[in-house]
Amino acid sequence: MGILNVTLGTINSTTGGVQEGFQDYSCTVGTTLTAGQSYPISIRTNANANENVRVWLDLNNDGTLNPTTEMVFSSISARVHTGTISLPASAVLGTRLRLRVAADYVNAPIPGPCSTSQYSQTEDYAVTVQANTAAPVAEFVANQTLTCSGCVQFTDQSQNAPTSWLWNFGDNTTSTQQSPNHCYSTPGTYTVTLTATNAAGSNVRTRASYIVYDNAVPVAASCTPTTAAYCCGYGITQFTLGPLSKTSQDGQASYEDFTCTSRAQLTEGNSYPISFGTATNPQDIRVWLDLNNDGIFTSNELLYTALNRTNPAGTVLIPATALKNVPLRLRVLADFVGGAATACATPQLGQIEDYTVTVRANTTPPVAAFSSNHVPGNCQNPVQFTDQSQNAPTSWLWNFGDNTTSTLQNPSHQYATGGAFTVTLTTTNAFGSNTISKTNAVVLMVPCVRYCEATGTTPNIWLTTVATRRGTAIDFTNTSGANANGYGNFVDKVIPLYQGTNTFLDMSVNANFQHLLWAWVDWNRNGTFEASELLANTATSATTLTAGFTVPTNPAFRGLTRMRVMVRLNNLPTPNPCQVNQNNSETEDYSVLVSQPQSSMEARTLPALSVFPNPTTDGRLHLRLPDPTAAGTYAVRVENLLGALVQETTLRLSPSQDAELNLAGLPRGLYVLRLQNADGQTAVRRVQLQ
Repeated sequence: MGILNVTLGTINSTTGGVQEGFQDYSCTVGTTLTAGQSYPISIRTNANANENVRVWLDLNNDGTLNPTTEMVFSSISARVHTGTISLPASAVLGTRLRLRVAADYVNAPIPGPCSTSQYSQTEDYAVTVQANTAAPVAEFVANQTLTCSGCVQFTDQSQNAPTSWLWNFGDNTTSTQQSPNHCYSTPGTYTVTLTATNAAGSNVRTRASYIVYDNAVPVAASCTPTTAAYCCGYGITQFTLGPLSKTSQDGQASYEDFTCTSRAQLTEGNSYPISFGTATNPQDIRVWLDLNNDGIFTSNELLYTALNRTNPAGTVLIPATALKNVPLRLRVLADFVGGAATACATPQLGQIEDYTVTVRANTTPPVAAFSSNHVPGNCQNPVQFTDQSQNAPTSWLWNFGDNTTSTLQNPSHQYATGGAFTVTLTTTNAFGSNTISKTNAVVLMVPCVRYCEATGTTPNIWLTTVATRRGTAIDFTNTSGANANGYGNFVDKVIPLYQGTNTFLDMSVNANFQHLLWAWVDWNRNGTFEASELLANTATSATTLTAGFTVPTNPAFRGLTRMRVMVRLNNLPTPNPCQVNQNNSETEDYSVLVSQPQSSMEARTLPALSVFPNPTTDGRLHLRLPDPTAAGTYAVRVENLLGALVQETTLRLSPSQDAELNLAGLPRGLYVLRLQNADGQTAVRRVQLQ
C-alpha cells in the first residue's frame, strides 16, 4: 500500500510507500502553476490492490484544507489515478500553497484531509499559483449532445482564467453564467457559441450543429423493473439490431433506458440481424416491441427468444401490424436460465434495457426468399416451406415443381412421387412482384427409404471430385474438400444416368497414397447397397480412378435413387457401404435420376448436353453443358411431334451454370427441342411433360 509516485507540473516524486508514513515535502518539492488553467495529474499507488485517492489544495492559504471546496482531484478504486486539476482564479497568488495527497485501501473509509489512513498514507507538496497574463482560450462541453427533454448542462473548460462568459445557445437565447443549464423549447439542431473574456482579451469557441433536441420518444413504459440481486456478469454488454448498435454495462447497471440515444428506423415486413453480448454465462433473452405504442408489452409483441444461450444471434421480422412513423419502445430482457420471462418481471441477476424503433411503411416491391425443413437424404414428406421474403409481400404463389401450387404464406406440401423438384415462390405487394426459384430444392424418393450411416475421419485421404460421362460427354461433376465426420451429403445434387448407355464414373482423391475406391448405385431402390450394385472396387495409388459400367435397362429402375462413393486408406477389406467411424475414410452420397435412353440422333448432336429432369412434372427443364468449347448463346425451338413450333426463346449455356427452360404453359406430351448457336452447332433432344 501507499503512494509510490505523484506527478503534477514539474513535480515527479517517487517515494517508498506506506512504510514511510506521512511525509511533508511542501518545503522541498513543489511546482508553479497558472491560475485559470488545467493540468494533468497522475498518482501511482499499490500495484497489487486498488486504492481510493483524494487531493486538496489550500487555495486561500489559511492552513485549513476544506474537505469539499478545496478538493481538486478524486479517484476511486484504481492503482494508477489520472485526471486534471483546474486552478481557480480566486486562488492566492505568489505563495507556496499546501497540496495534500491522501490514499487508502479501497475497502477502507474514504480518506479526509486530516484523517489517518488505515492501510496507506498521506503526502504534502507545494503549489505556487501565478497570475494569468494571457487572453482566454474558450472551450466547453455539454453533458449530452442528443437530448429528448431539451435540457442540457454546459460546462466551461476555458483556459487562462476568464472572468466573464457569454453563451449563445443557437435559439436566440443567451447566458452569462460560467456553466449554465439551458432548456430548449423547440426540437431541432443548434449551434452553440461561447465567448470567454478576461483583462487580457477575449476568445470565441463555436460548436456547429452541436445540440440535437429530438422529443420524439416512445410512450412511457408501464414498468421499469430493476435488477434484484446482480451477480456474476449477468446482463447485456452489447446489443445490435440492424443499424442499431449499443455497448453498455452489464446487469450491475440495473435497468437502463436508451430510448433517447439509441434509435433505429426499420421497415415493416423486413428481417434484420439481431445479436447480443452476454459475457460467459448462458442466459435467457427475450425481446419485445410495443407495436401499438400503449406502453404495455403483450405476448403477441414478443419478437425474439433465445433460451440458455451465450452471445446469441439471429433475425427479427418487423411485423406489418406495428404503428408506422412513431417511436416505439423495444425492450430487451436478459436473466439467468429459468429466470424472469415477462417484460415487467424483475430480473434476478440480469437486467432490462429499452431502445427506440421507428417502423417505416414499405414502399418497394418484395424480394422473394424462402426456406424449408427439407434435409437431403431424410424422409421429410410433407415438406414445410417458410416465407422469408423482404418488403412486406401481401400475396404468395408457390409452385412446388410437381404441377401443384399454393397461395399460403407458409405452406406444407406432400409430394406424391419422387424426383428432383425446382420450387418457385412469387411474392407480390402493391409495388410489384418478385420471383425466386431453387433448383433441386426438394430431392426425395417416394416411397422413401433410409440408408445406413457411413462416417469416418479424413486426416490424410478424401474425395475431391466425382464425375460421370458418356465417352467425352460430361453429364455431372462435383468438387469437394474433406467433409466433416468423413461424410459428404450431396443428395441435393442429381446425377443423370440413361438406361443401356455405357457410362464412366471418374473419382479423384487428394493424395497419391495407396487407397481403395468403392461405388454403389441402389438400382432397385430398396435402401440397401447390395453386392450386385457395386460399380467400383479398386485399390490404387493414383489420384484418379475411372470405373466403367452400363446402366441397367430394367424399366423398374427408372426414377430417383442413391449413389454412394467411398474412399479408404490402406488395407484391402471387404467393401462395406455402412462402415462407421472408420479412420482415414470418407463417404459421399449423391442422388441419381435413371431415365430412358436418348435417341441415336440426340446422342450425335452436342453429346455433352444433358436435359433434366426428363420426364418433367412441372414443365421446368434444366440444360447442362459441361463442355466449355460448346458454350454460348443458343436459339431454342420447341416443336410438337407434328413439327409445329409451340415455343421459341434463347438460352445461354455454359459449364458454370445450368440454364432453365420453362415449358409449364404447354400441354402434357412429347416435344422436340432444337438448339442452334451462332456457329451453326446444333442439338436435338426429346422431352416429355407429364
